[in-house]
Amino acid sequence: MIKLIASDLDDTLLDLDSQISAENKQAIQEVLDQGLTFTLATGRMFQATAPFGKELGLDPEQPVICYNGALIKRLSGEVLYHQPLPVELAATIAQYGQERGWTVNLYYEDELYVAAMNQQVEDYANLAKVDVQIEADLAGFIRDGNKELSKILIISDPKLTLGRIKEVRTLAGSQTQIVRSRDKFIEITSATAHKGAALMWLAESMGLTAKEVLAIGDSNNDLTMLEMAGIGVAMGNASDVVKKAADYETKANYENGVAYALSRYVLGK
Repeated sequence: MIKLIASDLDDTLLDLDSQISAENKQAIQEVLDQGLTFTLATGRMFQATAPFGKELGLDPEQPVICYNGALIKRLSGEVLYHQPLPVELAATIAQYGQERGWTVNLYYEDELYVAAMNQQVEDYANLAKVDVQIEADLAGFIRDGNKELSKILIISDPKLTLGRIKEVRTLAGSQTQIVRSRDKFIEITSATAHKGAALMWLAESMGLTAKEVLAIGDSNNDLTMLEMAGIGVAMGNASDVVKKAADYETKANYENGVAYALSRYVLGK
């Protein structure tokens, strides 16, 4: 029996307007009413995730998974689990990107830092509804005080994304998890930080096995949790790679795909 459900946010639970539909809310409430646990597993910052948890009426003590699994934090603010990037490695990646004029986002203590504002940063901040801090020397900022970052995000021209991923992999070796979420987002976390590991840690902390977990997602950063959960559900708008890795496919995010999956695979409708 499924006892824990984890859903991605963007292009999964959220519709094309980045909202949670009434149908999705109703299905989630039915899940909660049955005494099951529903949580969020996203690449977003905690401060960009918590409002959705509160909108769904989740308990303040409910943990949510952020930064692609690098952080698990209760909605009340208590940190339960953190897998940051090694300091010097993070500084090396940040310096490499900044020297090449890339848009590099740093995430430290749930704040967003960039070297300078540009249209890519403005668009991202508007999407996530977060403030932006400016640090002209990103590598120096990291090294000063040995700051442990939850994640680095490189925002790229979609046509350049794959090439930049290869460059970062050459630079970072096996010390990182590098995933392409949207066409323009390169998400970099520590080698031990991914949604699958975080979700299994959360399940074990609740005394659950993988067979009692259902995960829903659409993108490459969801692959590990779809593969490791007892039931992995791909959105109808997911990439072919994600669909092949999942056990089932639901409707698209603009068709209330999360509600459909919960109704069919959890609520037994």
